[in-house]
Amino acid sequence: MGFYHAGGKLQKGLSERRKYVRLDARVPVQYFVIPEKKEEEIAKNFCHKAQSRNIGGGGLLIEVPVLTDELFFTTHLIKVQFSLPQKAKFITAIARMISVEKPEHVKSFYVRLAFIKISKEDRQSLIDYINKEHGKT
Repeated sequence: MGFYHAGGKLQKGLSERRKYVRLDARVPVQYFVIPEKKEEEIAKNFCHKAQSRNIGGGGLLIEVPVLTDELFFTTHLIKVQFSLPQKAKFITAIARMISVEKPEHVKSFYVRLAFIKISKEDRQSLIDYINKEHGKT
């Protein structure tokens, strides 16, 4: 299994530095790679589909079936949209890619994203959902 930092550089010694608790959760995610200096020009036709592997108040890990050059070599931002189970409202955030992982046992790629812009309401919804789910275990 290899870890790759955004831009294709090998990242060694990945350590746990999260501020928020993560929850293993599979939710459908839509993401849009934001071209440099075109943050306002995101269109639906650039929408990509992914599946989350885990979520937290500070970011998420998504599983993408194909790692496109557009995503792998981006140094720009990524807009993500997803809804939590039993919630109708979409959570929308702007994130930056932290790393890409290619696990040996799966055909997909795991992309770590850190939120850099998310509303307080959406972050709190995530935290509340994660705390509720952790309480069930």
